[in-house]
Amino acid sequence: MANSVATLALFSWPVVILILFQKFDRPLAVMLGLLGGFLLLPVEGGIDFPLLPSFEKYSIPPLAALAFVYMMQPKSSDPASLPGLFPAGGLPKLLIVGVVIGSFLTVLTNQDPLSYGPRYIRGLRVYDAFSFVMQTGIILLPLLLARKFLGHPDQQRRFLIVMCVAGLGYSLLALYEVRMSPQLNRMVYGFFPHSWLQHIRGGGYRPLVFLSHGLVLAGFFMGTILAATALMRMHTGSERSKYLLAGLWLFMTLVLSNSLGALILSILFTPVVFFMGTRGQILVAAIVAVLVISYPISRGAGIIPINWIQTTATDFDASRGASLGTRIFNEERLLDHASKRPLFGWGGWGRNRVYEENGANTTITDGYWTIAITGGGWLRYLCEFMLLGLPVVLLFLRRRRYEIGPEGAALALITAVWMIELVPNSSLTMALWMAAGSLWGRLEYARVTESGPIEAETDLIESESPYTRMPHKYRRRGPKAPAPDMIPGSSYAHSLRTNLSKSS
Repeated sequence: MANSVATLALFSWPVVILILFQKFDRPLAVMLGLLGGFLLLPVEGGIDFPLLPSFEKYSIPPLAALAFVYMMQPKSSDPASLPGLFPAGGLPKLLIVGVVIGSFLTVLTNQDPLSYGPRYIRGLRVYDAFSFVMQTGIILLPLLLARKFLGHPDQQRRFLIVMCVAGLGYSLLALYEVRMSPQLNRMVYGFFPHSWLQHIRGGGYRPLVFLSHGLVLAGFFMGTILAATALMRMHTGSERSKYLLAGLWLFMTLVLSNSLGALILSILFTPVVFFMGTRGQILVAAIVAVLVISYPISRGAGIIPINWIQTTATDFDASRGASLGTRIFNEERLLDHASKRPLFGWGGWGRNRVYEENGANTTITDGYWTIAITGGGWLRYLCEFMLLGLPVVLLFLRRRRYEIGPEGAALALITAVWMIELVPNSSLTMALWMAAGSLWGRLEYARVTESGPIEAETDLIESESPYTRMPHKYRRRGPKAPAPDMIPGSSYAHSLRTNLSKSS
């Protein structure tokens, strides 16, 4: 019964997305379809077909959205969207190719079987390569769809609003679990997706609703708090008060969710949105993105004061300090293991873990960065993390030329703060991919103005908007138009983790 309910929910979601595409314009339908699937669908269930990746929570929503984007004619009222599915710039294309080709090469370089005492792990096959490449492509679909539809400042502002409203709705379910214990997933879908003991904290409960872990839920709430704060600064009067109350409500929900890491990050970065201007927010976001991307190198070189961090955590809470010590020990062993196959990693089916001679697994792969490096090597890690963090850095470098507004600055900061969660946790979600994709799209739009109709070749843009000037490569040659004014404030990790952590 439980599996049938989960399967029914999963395979009913394309119908939901179809209705969304019929009722709303395509950018809003993409936002609601992907975020709704991420928040409401079960993390278990689905169907495995031969030679194809699993059809489940992290693949059905983006695949359905992609299908309806090209099967259904756009409405005449649809906002402008960028041409094609893939980025126009060579750098993001190169990173995408690196992730996809790296997945294939990971399989080709791991065809040897591994043996640890009684434990035998088979070598990977070419059959696995095609499946893994397709799974990687599906993981990237939210980024590609967001780049196409959510790059314009108007759509970035809508994305912040959708996040805020979704957070408020989800907070009611989370608060129910805070009071009654994490039961909703079991009540609706008939299973509990993780360890029960990890969701008992501080004499209370850590909610998770329909997500894979309570830490993922806390990270999502952290992003919605920043979104609500940014929207508050963009508005005046009663609207400003509404978003202020929304941010306070979401912060209270996060406090009650018993997730210290997300709470600390919210306390640190909400003042950045509240007090700093656009330039300051993007600067902080760029610094954070660079630090996260370079974390494994700094970690391996001993630059990060790990011992001091552990001592501080132990002084604050002995149990959390012990947990951090275990995590640090595992990271060191996994980095040493990754160094034996540094370029393309060890692949999946449990090959990326460290085993004793008796076959016992002695490591825990918590942080997504360790999963990426040990499973896919440095090629996958750098390409994937640069896809997430590099648009934040480029947005900072081009902030004056492109006149980035508060919505772009807020999304850049949210993306960077969500990236921090990839260091201790495996919280790579569709929401993070969408935020990064929106930033790549914003870079393609370049300077957004009130200049009137777009000066672009008609076959290079899908619909016209009075608010957009495309980058130089999309404009016709001719006399330069007078410079107009800027609009003020215009606006699966789970799948990879599953592939990399399966044992034979």
